[in-house]
Amino acid sequence: MSFQTSNYRSHDYKFLLQRWRSICRLSGLRMSKVSEVDGFPCYEILSPSLKSQNAIYLSAGIHGDETGATEGMLAWAETNVDRLCHLPLIIYPCLNPWGLVNNSRLDVHGVDLNRIWDKPSHSFIQYITARIKEMNFKLVLTLHEDFDAQGVYLYEPGNGVRTSLQADQILESVSSVINRDPRRKIDGRSVKNGIIRPRPSNPPADGIPEALYFYISYKCTTFTFETPSEFDLSLRAQSHSIMIQEAISNSGS
Repeated sequence: MSFQTSNYRSHDYKFLLQRWRSICRLSGLRMSKVSEVDGFPCYEILSPSLKSQNAIYLSAGIHGDETGATEGMLAWAETNVDRLCHLPLIIYPCLNPWGLVNNSRLDVHGVDLNRIWDKPSHSFIQYITARIKEMNFKLVLTLHEDFDAQGVYLYEPGNGVRTSLQADQILESVSSVINRDPRRKIDGRSVKNGIIRPRPSNPPADGIPEALYFYISYKCTTFTFETPSEFDLSLRAQSHSIMIQEAISNSGS
């Protein structure tokens, strides 16, 4: 794929769906409308290789002002069309369509959808939590951006006993595009070489995020990627694409 910003209409939800439909036609993935919220259809994308065990979950667009995430996941899919149907994928290309169109972190009701996963009041998220209830995941990737970021970083929730090398490998893979965020504290949490490892016992005070919900509920490898939203969109999209590729390759898929 050519990462040219002139090719992007990053807040055009219909255009995002149009490009995903093209990918699905070419790759053999199945794209289905599963909900409608605030006048916008919400979609799920499934691979024919998806089973109830060892699934790979990807989502973006829960914050509508983080378009490097939605564009980055699409970019990754475009560069992997030939192998998508062989991966056990369940994809949610945009969790907050209203927010995307209106360049808003929140939904139309002023709710941060990334803080309600333990008690979802949003019909699309209610659908997802019911849909995945009997599933088992080997990898969960949630894509985000940060207005204050000075580089890329990621969250890898854990119990503090063991840490893998995957997080460091993911950030190293993207270093030629955007360097790691050099901060030692982000949102009050300690950071080491661009990696934040939050404890499930210390969740955000305002609610449970998507990634933490998956880690607590499914005890699976979970990463949240963060790119700096003030950087060039093409670099952010490329960074997400590279990090997705590295994480999936490290998962053995």
